[in-house]
Amino acid sequence: MTSAAYWVTLIVLVLLKQGSTSLLDEDCGVASDIVGRIMHGTPAGILANPWMALIKTPTEFICAGTLINNRFVLSASHCLCKSSDCREKHIQLIARLGEYNRSTDNESLHRHEDFNVVSFYEPKPFETSTSYGDIALLKLQRSVVYKLHIRPICIQLDSRHKSETDAISKFTAVGWGKTETGNTSDVLQTVTINRLDKSTCYQFLWENLTDSQICGGSGNGADTCNGDSGGPLYSKVSDGVTWRQTQFGIVSFGSKQCGGIGVYTDVMSHVDFIERVVLESDITVLLPTIDLLDEGCLDNAKLGRRAKTPPETFPWLAQVYMETFVVSYGALISQRFVLTTAELIPEEIPLKVLFGEVSSVHKHPEFMSLARNDIALLELERGVEYCDLIRPICLPSPTNKKEQEKFQKKADHAQELTAVGWGIWRSSMVHRVNSTECYQEDLQEIGNKQICMEHPKSITSNVGSGSPLVKPLSHGNSRAFTLVGLASFGRMENQSRDVYTNILTYVDWIETLVKM
Repeated sequence: MTSAAYWVTLIVLVLLKQGSTSLLDEDCGVASDIVGRIMHGTPAGILANPWMALIKTPTEFICAGTLINNRFVLSASHCLCKSSDCREKHIQLIARLGEYNRSTDNESLHRHEDFNVVSFYEPKPFETSTSYGDIALLKLQRSVVYKLHIRPICIQLDSRHKSETDAISKFTAVGWGKTETGNTSDVLQTVTINRLDKSTCYQFLWENLTDSQICGGSGNGADTCNGDSGGPLYSKVSDGVTWRQTQFGIVSFGSKQCGGIGVYTDVMSHVDFIERVVLESDITVLLPTIDLLDEGCLDNAKLGRRAKTPPETFPWLAQVYMETFVVSYGALISQRFVLTTAELIPEEIPLKVLFGEVSSVHKHPEFMSLARNDIALLELERGVEYCDLIRPICLPSPTNKKEQEKFQKKADHAQELTAVGWGIWRSSMVHRVNSTECYQEDLQEIGNKQICMEHPKSITSNVGSGSPLVKPLSHGNSRAFTLVGLASFGRMENQSRDVYTNILTYVDWIETLVKM
């Protein structure tokens, strides 16, 4: 990178109140020693940017990027080998994490780790003639285990906050690009970048920028430069509790002389692309190959954010009431049926859900306790009419057994699922854990019809029996959720484990009742 040596003053922004932000990864944006030099830059603290990725081939450094969750690196499209070219040339892209000094392989206890890149995603094919949409996601071959020197940067997913983030005036940029000596830097460098009016970039670069680009510069000749491409433009943001480094830009292009003015891809303009790729990464299913219990679920193409979201984001989410008392949660699966867990559902007391009165309760015939077959169907007195506010969740039908079993296998291997609750924070990404961990906590054997998951870190209220565990699917250009599990039991504490009924193992029983 090309700034006079001084401590970087971190710009901070309180992005609304606690609970209002939606982050891609909740363990993001916290570094150990944030200190603050790319052209005229300051050497970064060795642990100050644990999200930095050095993208390379087996023989050369290509550009920079940032780790944004445990499987994806964010970078610029223009500097990367396109996947088709890579296949033709047999070039393997590698994302190196935990790197600080490129000239040494031994950085005390903080060794870098290399990850092969297996997939390359762009919103649309990048065209150098326009420089618009200069953003790419790289999927890593294996999951990253977070450490002190390897940790993701925050990505704010809620595009409703773009007007607030557009008001940020100062950022930090980081990279191994060219310095004032004309050579790329061995040591990671940082520089402070000020947001400039887009007319300034036009004046210096003769480029008309769009709302999806940021014009930036230091005002003192400091700049990002060759080799910094793909690196982050970030600022310190508070969610009301914790200050986190959040990425708002990606180094895209500037003058050939690296003279202090540069253009950055606006990350907030591409959060829908980021969320779609990341959330669908480990289980992408083309729905036309699967028979569905109720195809009305396909109109549910809006995937919810993990933040305070309107109820229509999850139009299938149900609360089960006994008079005014909520006894359980569940999911609408057809016009006449809500699926929930059996343990807390009384059979002789009138029940209702938001969709209508319950006429019959059908508990699984082999239900005995929380440990086995904790599942029930609630039949409604009248069928509901679907609209934007009321729509079923997708469930595979067993009519095409081969495809249903194929989907079941993919779901069983999905390591990340979304737990949905009812409260200020509506949903949270959760990770599958070994069933022995659930047994150790509750001394109940976990069978293949149950799923052991970590407890959600961000769902803070009204999560309990029957809370859905879901996974997004793709259907052409639209998306929908499929139901994978329902919360059965757990301690509802951070760092604890929750047990879910594996709904996909009961699709035969479910369809038999629904189709009667």
